[in-house]
Amino acid sequence: MYKAVEEMSSRSPRLDPDVGKRLLRVCARVRRSLTLEGLATLAAFLLLAALGQSALDHLAHGLRWSMRAALLGVSLMVAGWVLWRTMIQPLRVRFGEADVAHLLERRYPHLSSVLVSAVRFASGQVGPAESNSPALVASVIDQAGHRVRGLDFDAVIRPSRLRWSILAVLVVASLAGGAAYFAPEITRLWWERSVLLRDVPWPKQTKLVVEIPDRTIVGARGDDLLISAHAEGVQPREVEIFYRTASGRRGRQSMVTVGSEGTYRYRYSFEKAEEDFTFHLRGGDDETEVYQARLLERPKVVRTEIQIVPPEYTRLPSSLLGDGQRSAQVLRGSQVTLRAATNHPVFKAVLMAGDEVAAEASLGDRMIAALLTPVETRTYFFRLQDETGLENREVVRFAVQVIKDEAPRARLKIPGVGDMITPEAVLPLEMEFEDAYGLALAELVIQVTREEAREQTTTPAGFEPGTLKHTASLSWAAASAGVQPGERLTLTVRARDFDSVTGPNEGRSPEINLRVVTKDELLAELARREQRHRDDFERIVDLQEQTRSRLLSLIGLSTESGTDGAAAESAASLERTQRNLGGSVNVIRQQFERILRELEINQLNTAATQERLGEKIVEPLTGLVRRDLAVAADTIRQFASAASRDLAERIDTQQVAILSQMRSVLANMIHQAGYQEVINMLREIIRLQEDLKKETQKALEEQAEGVFDK
Repeated sequence: MYKAVEEMSSRSPRLDPDVGKRLLRVCARVRRSLTLEGLATLAAFLLLAALGQSALDHLAHGLRWSMRAALLGVSLMVAGWVLWRTMIQPLRVRFGEADVAHLLERRYPHLSSVLVSAVRFASGQVGPAESNSPALVASVIDQAGHRVRGLDFDAVIRPSRLRWSILAVLVVASLAGGAAYFAPEITRLWWERSVLLRDVPWPKQTKLVVEIPDRTIVGARGDDLLISAHAEGVQPREVEIFYRTASGRRGRQSMVTVGSEGTYRYRYSFEKAEEDFTFHLRGGDDETEVYQARLLERPKVVRTEIQIVPPEYTRLPSSLLGDGQRSAQVLRGSQVTLRAATNHPVFKAVLMAGDEVAAEASLGDRMIAALLTPVETRTYFFRLQDETGLENREVVRFAVQVIKDEAPRARLKIPGVGDMITPEAVLPLEMEFEDAYGLALAELVIQVTREEAREQTTTPAGFEPGTLKHTASLSWAAASAGVQPGERLTLTVRARDFDSVTGPNEGRSPEINLRVVTKDELLAELARREQRHRDDFERIVDLQEQTRSRLLSLIGLSTESGTDGAAAESAASLERTQRNLGGSVNVIRQQFERILRELEINQLNTAATQERLGEKIVEPLTGLVRRDLAVAADTIRQFASAASRDLAERIDTQQVAILSQMRSVLANMIHQAGYQEVINMLREIIRLQEDLKKETQKALEEQAEGVFDK
């Protein structure tokens, strides 16, 4: 039985093919209609979203990238939701012939579910075999075919919705195409800014240009930081700067407008800025992007040292001046290294001398150094620049004073020698040479004034090159230079150093010029000087007598009325006079000593000369100066303080003894002067006789020549 039912079911009557095709065509049209409606809704949303994004971006003078990305994300999410609700979800619903039959039944009620039943029977939905009738099924299917003939199946589809959907798609496509065609620049900007999220600026009437490269300005902490900008296009009268510091403080200020209309510039200065901040400008229809301001410490010198390497010839060690010692004295030719430690690494450093570059500096880890060989006194400082371009404003100055290697010092003395010598003179030369860094040469220079004479040099005994100081004494015989009366002898000493930079330097003593004379000429000159010194001593004796007279008057007054203020003052004045007379006597003594010394040097001293000058003049004068006159002055001082008869008697005794000694010395001078005058007269007679002899000889020779000529 069951097998019979299955066979009957497999052989169920089929729906009229024409009806089936018509039902399938309606199904396809319904799906197309749903697709068009969803597409129209999505296109309209996308158009509105694009317009909204563009409007917001333009009204906000260009949204930031983050805002544009957020709007794009929201738009895509909403577009996805619209796509799902209007297209994907409706199309996922199964819609077949039975659904179309239901729509037709609702559109044509007189079908009385015949079409729906026929579609189900045709699809095999006939129910259990024991309850259905094949004949009934066939009848219903046949009846449905007859009833739907002539009916319009498309009536179940609303043509207005389909038309509106098509129209909406066409409108959206037209608007998009028109925008791309008539406003390609705006369309491109929308696409790049809102879809590709590129930072392409919107076309504006005003474009603010901040005069900062790379969106970052670097300044020095504590300095004024100037922000400058200008505008391209329409020049706004006011531009505002918005800033936010690293600590969170916000601010808004109007920038200063300078210049004339059409060429405005905008400036704002952050005075003594201490912390990093960000800022942007707003003016006209433009707003700039955000800029960064970084504040750094300027490079500066925190520690210094100076190393000095003196020239090699000085044989001095190098020296190092530590921090705080920035002034140095160096010899020319010294190598000077200036070093400085900085507060942070620097990118470039040069050593400056005023406005000139003195030397490039070598860079280390927060340490710089410059090597120079100064030739003149100058002041130096380092100009520093770090990687950000900041330079040092506070400079540390080095004062380097270049000192000259002075020439060696050379001194020559000939004690006891006047300006005249005889050829037999033996000169006591005292030589001294000195140099701070060592002597290379020391010598005595002798020159005789004659046509064939040459300069003679002699190195002092014991001299060794390199010594700092050398002294020597030499008894030098004038005869060794072959001097003759009438010539001039010039003596000097000279020294050289080892200066290999600007030298060698040479130092000379002042020249000592001596006139070479005969013994008679020198003796006559000494006699003349003796006469002059005798006259001077005679005046001193007269002054001493006057002093004694004044002392006697003072003593008489003081013993009668006592010592008062006037007497004491007179006594003090006489004490000073007495001491001055002692000084004058000492000068006379030195003059006679010099005459005696010159006689010895010129080999003219004899026992008689020694007796008359030394024992009878110099020695008594020495006793007067060193003993008698000084004691007399001390006694007068005591009398001025407290006059007494004992002091008065002592003063008179001392004065008598002094005058007696002076007259004795003066008598010796006069006696010697007379003796010397006789000697000079005899020498003059001898000289006249020699001259007469020469003239007679010459006259005889002339007469003899005349005889032989005849």
